[in-house]
Amino acid sequence: MTRQEFKISYSRVNAYLFCPYKYKLVYLDNFHVPVNSDITFGHIIHKTLEQFHGGRDWSRDVLFEFYDKSWKNDGFKDPQQIFEYYRRGNQILENYYASFCETKSEVLYVEKSFDANIGKYKFVGIIDRIDKHTDGTYEIMDYKTHAQIWKQERVDKDLQLTFYAYACKNVLGFNPDKISVYFLSDNKKICTKRTQDDINNAINTAMDIAEKIGAENFDPDLSKCSVCDFRLKCKHFHEEKAAQKTGA
Repeated sequence: MTRQEFKISYSRVNAYLFCPYKYKLVYLDNFHVPVNSDITFGHIIHKTLEQFHGGRDWSRDVLFEFYDKSWKNDGFKDPQQIFEYYRRGNQILENYYASFCETKSEVLYVEKSFDANIGKYKFVGIIDRIDKHTDGTYEIMDYKTHAQIWKQERVDKDLQLTFYAYACKNVLGFNPDKISVYFLSDNKKICTKRTQDDINNAINTAMDIAEKIGAENFDPDLSKCSVCDFRLKCKHFHEEKAAQKTGA
């Protein structure tokens, strides 16, 4: 693969930052995390909101019609868990719809893809939602369906949001005045901003990782093994365990 064909994204950068060998397993060896309830549920809610905002009828009935059409049972362990997640999704969408009806902003884009050049590389991604407020300011949002709300510090440092800010300025042609993480389970947004220095540092990180990937630098980070989904399939994990037993 030539550098011109190689595409970098937040998901790829994040995988490499977690562990370079995990990147290799996922993006070169095509290993995949087994589908589970949280992954399926996240996809369902994202798809529901994409269809809802992409249409012309923004009624509650239409929202829940899209919810039912988007529902899949993949990854749930039993009917009881399906029921619990379905009920949770209902509550999320009820709260979301109530908040949406109160807002006066215009939803410009949902699931907005971007494709940019950073140095020698293609940089791609998808932004969940972009709004334009009545005062002319822009807000980009990233939906989260998990139950845990991040602290402000984590939102302020989140690399994905910084990439979104870069895309808005350099591809979509506007400067985001507000960047939000929308924690749907609590119907709460935590807002942040990004400086040009933040954006420059993030892009430099992406380019540095792209160079390391191109050089096939996939040395494992063994400190992450205990929280890695692929540890049982990773030769380095098994080698480390064997070495520990030998040394014991």
